[in-house]
Amino acid sequence: MNHRFRWYCGITISLAAACLLAVSWRMTSTDPEANWNALAAFLVLGFLTDASYLRLRVGRRETQSSVAFVSFIGSVLLFDTGWAAVCAGLAILASESVVKRKPPVRVAFNVAQMTLSVAAASLVFQWLGGHYTLDYRAMQFSPIAIGAAIVIFFLVNTVAVSLAVALAYHERVIAAWWRIAGVSIVYDVFSSLLAPLLAYLYVRLQVPGILALVLPLYFVRHLYNITLQLEQVNKDLLELMVKAIEARDPYTSGHSQRVAQIAEGMARELGLGARHVDQIKTAALLHDVGKIHEEYAPLLRKQAKLDPTEKALMQTHSSRSADLVGTISAFRGAIVDAVRHHHENYDGSGYPGGISDKAIPVGARIIMIADTVDAMTTDRPYRKALSVERVMQELEQFSGRQFDPSLVETFKKSSAIRELIAARTGGHAPVPAASFSLSVPWRSRPKVRSITGSVS
Repeated sequence: MNHRFRWYCGITISLAAACLLAVSWRMTSTDPEANWNALAAFLVLGFLTDASYLRLRVGRRETQSSVAFVSFIGSVLLFDTGWAAVCAGLAILASESVVKRKPPVRVAFNVAQMTLSVAAASLVFQWLGGHYTLDYRAMQFSPIAIGAAIVIFFLVNTVAVSLAVALAYHERVIAAWWRIAGVSIVYDVFSSLLAPLLAYLYVRLQVPGILALVLPLYFVRHLYNITLQLEQVNKDLLELMVKAIEARDPYTSGHSQRVAQIAEGMARELGLGARHVDQIKTAALLHDVGKIHEEYAPLLRKQAKLDPTEKALMQTHSSRSADLVGTISAFRGAIVDAVRHHHENYDGSGYPGGISDKAIPVGARIIMIADTVDAMTTDRPYRKALSVERVMQELEQFSGRQFDPSLVETFKKSSAIRELIAARTGGHAPVPAASFSLSVPWRSRPKVRSITGSVS
């Protein structure tokens, strides 16, 4: 664990301690027993929901998912800031140290950042007119106050964890945020709308009210988990098929997966939406599946240059790949188009359509660069892999002819992509001074929480 991460943990812990000293600790009810019973109920609920997390595999990485955030946000509606924050902090402390057995420094950080997240949500809730209470007759659900509290909770939580991951593993902050929150943030925010219902059911029915909501919530979460796992199985099957195709040529083994990694990174750098990024990654993975046809086998094994007839035959592979990909109805449209046109040159001299400029789908333009870069950084019988510096020179030389100039600039400015290439070639890719931090190869990124984030 590097010193920057330790300093950041120390600052976060200090901020959490100062926050607990500065915020209000008023009891909600004049009945002490009612206060303590409510605090105990939400402390136990927070512990149980966080301790019974789900393990989800996303690609080659693993994330952990829990519904603890519903109880933490619900506590904001029932208790004053200090009590709500300490309730969440103690629940995380028990779960992380007893059940998950994380290192002490990470336990301390996760407790601190969750304390800050809940405290910030509570302060915003009250500032916007929200009123915490244990009396259902006095409950006033302000949509603005509750909505703002939910947004602030996830903002503080995900940003705090993203900064920790970036500092601990020399990763770019935005890349860390995408992995932690990008996939599930919409689901989490909408699930958080159950927090007011949880608070109401508790003050109306006590513990039975909690059970009436939590059990269906776990059922929904289980269905969500099954859906994610089925999606992952489909992706694994696609990767298996691609590996089987590439096994015929030792020099292209793993090529499509590497192209998919680079293409995904470029799509994220462009700020494309999550769905579009996923489509481009899938197209990059499948861009060469047409080579499964037997007529390409001798060409793939040939170590000498192809003659004109062989070259013309090889150029049909992009259309054949698109036709195969199009047999899957969910892939028709953007994915098929990106596969079909990934050999179109920016100046219109490519194939199969001879289209140019922005008429080429953005996914195809990205895959063109990713495909070429991987080929240049792979050892071949006739040459060794090129260095990062040489790759950059080649991209600049053919910018505007073969490659989209704006995408070449994106590639050059991306520390994440250049570090990925440098890791493969054994070179070094310096990061511009304006970058927040260095980036590590994506295949070696750490495990992180994706829902109610924390450092694993």
